Amino acid sequence: MGSGIRAEVSLPTSAPSPFDGVVDGSTSIYSVARSTPDGDADAVVLEFIGDADLPVPDGVEVVFDYGGKAAYRFEVPCCEDSPFAVLDRHGVPVSETTIRDGRLLVTFHATDLPTLRSVLDAFRESCPDMQVLRLLQSSSTPEESDLVTVDRSELTERQREVLTTAYEAGYFDHPKGANAGEVAESLGIDRSTFSEHMAAAQRKLLSTLLD
Repeated sequence: MGSGIRAEVSLPTSAPSPFDGVVDGSTSIYSVARSTPDGDADAVVLEFIGDADLPVPDGVEVVFDYGGKAAYRFEVPCCEDSPFAVLDRHGVPVSETTIRDGRLLVTFHATDLPTLRSVLDAFRESCPDMQVLRLLQSSSTPEESDLVTVDRSELTERQREVLTTAYEAGYFDHPKGANAGEVAESLGIDRSTFSEHMAAAQRKLLSTLLD
């Protein structure tokens, strides 16, 4: 068995998502599929399942009617910053794509940690609002299987903000790129409040990893 990592990330439905202007994210869609039109490497065709009465713009056609649901199809120009294009460049196929609660959710399998980091860095560069929702790692052999799920939703919005700011400032680097006081100042909070948020967030994450 491989030692890869299953990742689920949340991205905005706005550009560079190919769903920008197609769906507003208020209604869930699923079963997203992609293909490239014959002889046109500069375009991509997307198909998805949604409510039969889903309001869609011109250029999005219903290709199958299920009754309460319908299959929709549309074509867009290729965009190198699209989440799908990012995965294509890294040789990582999309495992699952949905839109739920106003966000584009993309699930994929990275073969190793460097690949995962590279994909996430590319996502973050084109979509600063990217969020990692879940990471599930498998070990190299079935006998040593040690699956760990990290669910970001267990953290409060403020805890995620503190962790993200600290990470981006280099707080976890060695040597540190910023100390606790500097990160706290950038967040507009005092050092003790920063420490409380950090401790609470790390407890939640470690309880998941070490449970």
